[in-house]
Amino acid sequence: MYPRISTLFLFFVAGGISLQAQQTCSNSVLSGTYFYLANGSVISGGQALPFAELSRFVFDGNGGVTGQAASSDNGTFASFSFTGVYTVQAGCTGTLTLTVNPPAAGPFVFEVEDGGKSLSMAFSGAGAVILGRAYQVTTGTVQCGSGLLTGNYGVQFTGVSGGLRVSEQGQMVSDGDSNLTLNGVFNSNGTTSQMASAGNYSLRGDCTGWVALSNSSGITNYAVALVENGRRILFLETDAGTTVSGQGQTQGLTASVLPDFVFGGGFYSAIYFANTGNTAVAFPVHFIGDDGNPLTIPAIGGATATIQLAPQGTAMVEAPNVGALVQGYASAFLPSGVVSYGIFRKSAPGVADQEVIVPLSSAASSRRTLIFDDTSYVTSVALVNPSAVQNIVTVTVRDDEGNLIGSPTILLGANSKTAVVLRDLPGLGGIAGKRGIADFSVVAGNVAVLGLRFNGVAFSSIPTVNR
Repeated sequence: MYPRISTLFLFFVAGGISLQAQQTCSNSVLSGTYFYLANGSVISGGQALPFAELSRFVFDGNGGVTGQAASSDNGTFASFSFTGVYTVQAGCTGTLTLTVNPPAAGPFVFEVEDGGKSLSMAFSGAGAVILGRAYQVTTGTVQCGSGLLTGNYGVQFTGVSGGLRVSEQGQMVSDGDSNLTLNGVFNSNGTTSQMASAGNYSLRGDCTGWVALSNSSGITNYAVALVENGRRILFLETDAGTTVSGQGQTQGLTASVLPDFVFGGGFYSAIYFANTGNTAVAFPVHFIGDDGNPLTIPAIGGATATIQLAPQGTAMVEAPNVGALVQGYASAFLPSGVVSYGIFRKSAPGVADQEVIVPLSSAASSRRTLIFDDTSYVTSVALVNPSAVQNIVTVTVRDDEGNLIGSPTILLGANSKTAVVLRDLPGLGGIAGKRGIADFSVVAGNVAVLGLRFNGVAFSSIPTVNR
């Protein structure tokens, strides 16, 4: 009974995922993947028993939905799949019915908020008092990886454990490479204590995963889902005898990529960071090779550098020109108030060193645009797929009158990078001698782009903009 009720409830949550109530909605506004976190009580034998659920819904835009649910009913964990139908009214409210085991239940109601990015929900049937909220994962196909969960998150948990009401509030820090720490204030039935935990996590390509945290009381296990492009994480404890759920939100982090980081073979690279805020911050910077694997930087003795910045402080990471040419890119989630840029330096015998300042690119963009001038110059680009699954980048190039020159595609593996001369791509030989714009877009996921313009031995960077 309980899984049926909880799933249906969550289903109704998903039912309204699109526009503000004052706008016009229809079934078509529900399309794609959302995660829902709910908690409350299920009434059994005259008692209100604690309940929590974390579910995944996939809407087809035509009134149909499928999904999976994980629930904790009075300390008993369960997981199951479901299908269903929904109807969205013009005023952006709606109803839905789920088919589970037992076979049918509903209807349920929902209300869309935040232009479809989230929605409030309340179970409308008898036998349960449940509230929750649904969050959009990303637009298009879901793409996630461990690196998307990076930096500082403010977290809160609440529920029942061992028959006692519990809560916890604190700060979770992730290194983007499967390791977590959590420092917070734990409250058990009115008695508070400081709690320090450390552990591991894993995220799948569909943005689901697990977290295991260890402290003086033992190990706590959670099913998790990452939503809002990594800005929020949803938790459901899976340990027996507990009904605890919670969520965390990033503390002003910006996903950024330096799409090219090269050293050796005549090249030097560096990244500079400055903290313009009034509080100290710390965050990791990850270096990844063109093949998507960790890239060891000799100067730091590994593939990750932890940047620590005092208020108004600065720091840098550099890779000297030593040995054979090595290429990759750098990825970081920058805290609020932190600014950054990169530097490339090219050295050659008998020629003065050439140096260029390079801006970081957003790792949360699905379309980037640059202006090129190949009349007397040559344009090259570095493209990064920051997602944990492969992606296809479409390069659409037009001349200065808006005429299409070509639109080739590039397949990029998970977390990988490529660097190409723009006119060397199939169908883009007509760029030579022309000016125009080049769009780099993906149907799903994200792409980071860096442009470079060469004039003989001299070169400069070309900024890209998010469209």
